[in-house]
Amino acid sequence: MITRISEIIHEWMGWCPNAPALRTAPAVLVVPSVTVNPAQPGSGVTGGSGRIRRGIDIATGSIKSLIRDKRLLWFSLLTSLVILFLIAAEAWTVENSGSIMPFLIPLGDSFLVIDTRIFLLQVICLSCFTLILAGLVQYRSREADAKPLMIREAFSAVNPHAGTLSALSIVMALAGTFLEAIATQTQLVGKIVFSISMVVFYLPYAYYIPDVFSMALFFSAIIMAITILQFLLALYVVPGIVRENKGLLSALAGSVTLMKKTWREMLGCTLVIGAIFLGVAVIALVIGQSPLLLNHDYDFFLSLSHGQLLMTVVCYGFILVCGILMAVGSTVMGIAVTDLYAYGMTGPVHRIPERGTPVVAEPAP
Repeated sequence: MITRISEIIHEWMGWCPNAPALRTAPAVLVVPSVTVNPAQPGSGVTGGSGRIRRGIDIATGSIKSLIRDKRLLWFSLLTSLVILFLIAAEAWTVENSGSIMPFLIPLGDSFLVIDTRIFLLQVICLSCFTLILAGLVQYRSREADAKPLMIREAFSAVNPHAGTLSALSIVMALAGTFLEAIATQTQLVGKIVFSISMVVFYLPYAYYIPDVFSMALFFSAIIMAITILQFLLALYVVPGIVRENKGLLSALAGSVTLMKKTWREMLGCTLVIGAIFLGVAVIALVIGQSPLLLNHDYDFFLSLSHGQLLMTVVCYGFILVCGILMAVGSTVMGIAVTDLYAYGMTGPVHRIPERGTPVVAEPAP
């Protein structure tokens, strides 16, 4: 009886003297498939301040990426060439204002005069800007791969999407031409633009910069501002086309949806870029209001022995710095847009266990 009870206890505890020996395999590291659901845009898992901070990190990280990877400056160089072409074309347009090819659009009791040359100019420039952004998106998206793309390969990867990108450029050029006409021909917007230009740029630039160059810069600045606005309104369209192979309408719809999900991150990026823009605007205001700051001592600006040479260097130097910042800033914004798009599209990811995960012994069958 006692022997039987002992056998029952041993069997219940998982051991039997007649059972075959337990074979154990060498200790191995088992990598569990752990799925981590990150804080998705709009999921509310993290607070709004945390997501704004993430946007700030994306913007500052974009600047650091440009500093670390000098090849990204090729995109800035290409952008600067397009900007120079825009200024030169605007100067030619100003000098040949008599050869305007107008197209009239009724607007209330008056008409908007649409210059078809401006439309053609915007088609060319926007096509170039769109191509540069698409190449940057391809390059940035593959930058972390084992074999990242070269600059030439990034632009080659854009070729399958050339038709959709061209259609986007034409649509943006149509809208941009209409907005440019409103900015320069309507009374309300015209007064606002004229007031800003007078306060920030007119004096003392009028002393040193030829009228043709000044007018070319003025109209080029308007077109660039409209272009930036259009790209911001269609923020994720180019990444959607080149990364997801979407059509134009599908990319536009996807851009709107993704912007709703990542608006807090976009706000964080805007804070960084806006702070830089505000700093440049303050410097421009100081230069533009320098006659007032010097009690309208115009002899300082006109006399070579006083400040004429100094202010000439300041005016041309500031314009050059603004052009460089615009070219470099376009690359930084392109990097930030690519990273924001990747963040907005990220689903659940698989976490790779860190070293030191406990070793689990797996019994042999």
